[in-house]
Amino acid sequence: MPDSDRSPGPAGAPPPPVSIRPHRITVYAALASGVVLATMVVVGLLLRGASRGVHFRVADQIGLIGIGVLLSAAIMTAARPRARADEHGLRVRNVIGERFFGWDQVVRIAFPPGSPWAQLILADDEAHPVMAIQVMDRQRAVEGLRAVRDLFDYYGPPLPPQPSAEALAAREQSERDAYRRPLGRLEIIDQEKAAKRPPRP
Repeated sequence: MPDSDRSPGPAGAPPPPVSIRPHRITVYAALASGVVLATMVVVGLLLRGASRGVHFRVADQIGLIGIGVLLSAAIMTAARPRARADEHGLRVRNVIGERFFGWDQVVRIAFPPGSPWAQLILADDEAHPVMAIQVMDRQRAVEGLRAVRDLFDYYGPPLPPQPSAEALAAREQSERDAYRRPLGRLEIIDQEKAAKRPPRP
């Protein structure tokens, strides 16, 4: 999914708050969780009728069903991510942990190539995953990313002033001049040794 530079904030009405959750992974997690729980319940109920020389008590059945409940709950954590954005910032809840980021902390909302979800690029060069916006959701992810970026463009800090063409040209010229400085003593010695070195056959 392409990443785009931030555009200037719009002059019209402010964008509405948004709440984003992953769609496909939620469906897959719910199906997998239901299958695991149903399987463990059926196996637990059928244990009393097993005649293999091992006597299963009610406590064993409850324990097995309890394991199924725990496994199902663990699978459903994949559907936990959520992102809520408003005029104050973006609250990001991933599988583990939840954090709030004010718009003044955010540099941009990116979707690096090959990444399974969006990322917040922060002012201290830290990248924080936004697992609620997942590439597998396709158009939903595009719309969610656009909505968060609209809020960031509107409420985020103003863009820094862009250098003029003359300033950029002067910077490039100074960088080129830096490479044309006089050679130091050690560099001169290295070049003399390289010149005296016999050529390879």
